[in-house]
Amino acid sequence: MTAVTTLNTLDPTAVAAGAFVYFVQAGAFTRNEDAEQQRARLGMMGHSAKITEREQSGRTIYRVRMGPYATRDEADALQLRLQDAGVESQIVRVEKP
Repeated sequence: MTAVTTLNTLDPTAVAAGAFVYFVQAGAFTRNEDAEQQRARLGMMGHSAKITEREQSGRTIYRVRMGPYATRDEADALQLRLQDAGVESQIVRVEKP
């Protein structure tokens, strides 16, 4: 049995109890300078974003994220506002510890 959980196999009570938080990711960059530019652009639009680092395939990736949001609906609403402003983004769901 694997540790991967898909939406089809989630326990509905765990989802209902708020087992996840959501982030809106507005980019992942190999250069910190590029991530800082995106963060500044979002700031000028009135959004507060943070940059997090992650090692991936031996390289550091700088992710620009907003959140956490308690519900998917909150994250979806922000993603729509960003889309209307021409900013590509995606929803990231993270299981609460």
